[in-house]
Amino acid sequence: MGLFPETIAYALSGGRVDVAWLVRFDFTSETIRLWNGNGQLKTMDGAVWEGIGQLGGVSGIEQAVNGEAPQATFTLAGIDADVMRLARDEFEAQVKGRLVYVLIQFFGVEDEDDPDNQRPLDSPYSLWCGRLLSPTFTFDASGERSVTLAAESLFSLRSRPNYAMYTDADQRRRFPGDRGFEFVGSLVNKVVTWPDY
Repeated sequence: MGLFPETIAYALSGGRVDVAWLVRFDFTSETIRLWNGNGQLKTMDGAVWEGIGQLGGVSGIEQAVNGEAPQATFTLAGIDADVMRLARDEFEAQVKGRLVYVLIQFFGVEDEDDPDNQRPLDSPYSLWCGRLLSPTFTFDASGERSVTLAAESLFSLRSRPNYAMYTDADQRRRFPGDRGFEFVGSLVNKVVTWPDY
């Protein structure tokens, strides 16, 4: 079975298909699910997402290319002072280093008189995952407050070993008798001529 069978079948039958962004924040004490529409959205997997309409924004969702891991940002505007204070005071304990997921959800819009009546097709599809880094707070002249969370792609940690070093001593500590990293130190800045006739 391929991806999005309901969506493809609906589109092939002449139906109009729309798409929405879904963002899931896995905070320490709870999971927050938001989407870029209005009202609540219940997806096929049973999850309920709260709509933020035009008050939220997502940017920087890119594929990692040429060894780079771009950062994404998540902005919530129009917040009150209490939400801003909570975001600042609870960030270290609740948010920093936690995972955030960006997903897409396809919809079949059947009623032309009510185009916002979304009917989810298939389950949400995950596009991006990252770790939350730091918040930025703004308060403009008109009095509007906003908070922006930066997140780094999980791809940014690709070269970091899991609690290990690429050394002979560490390898032997983990696996006694293993000589797989025995010559790593001698390979630094070594020039290898190949083929060698």
